[in-house]
Amino acid sequence: MDERVRRTVETYERVADTYEETHGDRSVVADIVERFVTAVDGASSGPGTTAADPEAGGDATDPDEPARVLDVGCGPGWESAAFAEAGFDAVPFDLTRSFLDRARERVPDATPVRGDMRALPFVDGGFDGLWACASLLHVPEREVPATLAEFERVLADGGVALVSLKAAGEGAEAAGGEDGGAAGGADSGDDRAGVDGSPYDEDRRHFERYDPDRARDLFANAGFDVVSVETDDGDGSGPEDAWVAVTARAGD
Repeated sequence: MDERVRRTVETYERVADTYEETHGDRSVVADIVERFVTAVDGASSGPGTTAADPEAGGDATDPDEPARVLDVGCGPGWESAAFAEAGFDAVPFDLTRSFLDRARERVPDATPVRGDMRALPFVDGGFDGLWACASLLHVPEREVPATLAEFERVLADGGVALVSLKAAGEGAEAAGGEDGGAAGGADSGDDRAGVDGSPYDEDRRHFERYDPDRARDLFANAGFDVVSVETDDGDGSGPEDAWVAVTARAGD
């Protein structure tokens, strides 16, 4: 496992309780959750496959089945629960065991899956929607093109992806530099853009930041049809709180 990813997962395992308490107010993402649910409802044809085994065969579809949605980097399962409430077959997916335990409690009818988003353990075209809220931003930028190709692979034709990323702003370097990641290298503390002011002691999470044009290009190059790229300044406190949200559809 990449050192930066390992440090990120270790931090989340250690601070899972505090994280859940700190970020439990989901009103901050209510608008994009609604946008995603509406888009999936409009596009869904119901892949109908429920296999988490990457070797599971079959691509049968059933329009009577609920839309199947993959929550990548689900955290404690907040949005998985919202998608289940909307009538979707939600699959919580994360690399942090403590988060999956909480997702299992929050969405008892779901089957959480542990894994790395860079190599999704799912069959091709098995999902109508893919949601990645503040999770892809932990992947080192040089690995993001292949990760987005994985996102596109597991979506049915026309399936919807909504991914939120930290925005590059004044004083925050965008991803896409010569080394494909944040400055400082894997073992340096200098690649921790976005951790300043963290509520967690010894916060060693890795973040990447993206400007809207760079985000759009990454999705387009991965085979997505980009629907929109929107920015949100959060509470206006500065670049630490700025976000880019990309909505895209898997190519036909």
